[in-house]
Amino acid sequence: LLCFLGHGDTPQEGKHSETVRRGLYYLQERIRFGPRGADLQEGTMYGQAIATLALTEAYGMTQDPSLRPLAQSALDFIVASQHKEGGWRYNPGQPGDMTVGGWQMMALHSGHLCGLDVPSPTVTSFSRFLDSVQTHYGARYRYLPEYDEATPVPTAVGLLCRMYLGWPRTMTPIRDGAAYLADLGPSRTDLYFDYYATQVLHHYGEPHWEKWNLTMREYLIRTQETSGHERGSWHFADEHGDQAGRLYSTAM
Repeated sequence: LLCFLGHGDTPQEGKHSETVRRGLYYLQERIRFGPRGADLQEGTMYGQAIATLALTEAYGMTQDPSLRPLAQSALDFIVASQHKEGGWRYNPGQPGDMTVGGWQMMALHSGHLCGLDVPSPTVTSFSRFLDSVQTHYGARYRYLPEYDEATPVPTAVGLLCRMYLGWPRTMTPIRDGAAYLADLGPSRTDLYFDYYATQVLHHYGEPHWEKWNLTMREYLIRTQETSGHERGSWHFADEHGDQAGRLYSTAM
């Protein structure tokens, strides 16, 4: 759904409007309402955040009044599931990690942009969580507070979250973090890293964006399947791609 919405299709407009309409209907059918709000986990808070992001993006694009209460309730579930130290993990109320928290922040930020209610204490608390996993004065990030070393994926997630929370590109940690991601270059296999790093560098702009985007774009065009039943898709062998499969790689 996020791919089709990103292409500009809505339930009312676009070549794939019927696909989007059916996809949103499916998401609505899967909601389980409870004391926290609209539960879309079906396994973990990853599912909650990504499904909520699809609902908030769809509402933001269409302003469909029937989507507003569903998107708000899904956001409410995220808010109610936050750990007291500010993060999120696989299950509601667990102490947080950087990657699960990043997806929740993306959903909350999307909700805020389309006029839904995102409590400021939730955002402030997540900022404190980011403080607990940062290194290099906020230029790099660890997966968990107890880890010693920062690594590329949590760093990309953390920097994007800092941008969402108001750190400007002129801040030294943002400048140093963007340079670190750009020096690593797009990964040839890890689309999780590429997904977040691309957004960081797109928001950051030059001197990194044009080179990164050209490299990333040409590599994806070159590696897309062009024949058979897999035509149009991607698969890259790595720890995420091998577990989640071709649909994951293509959507990312």
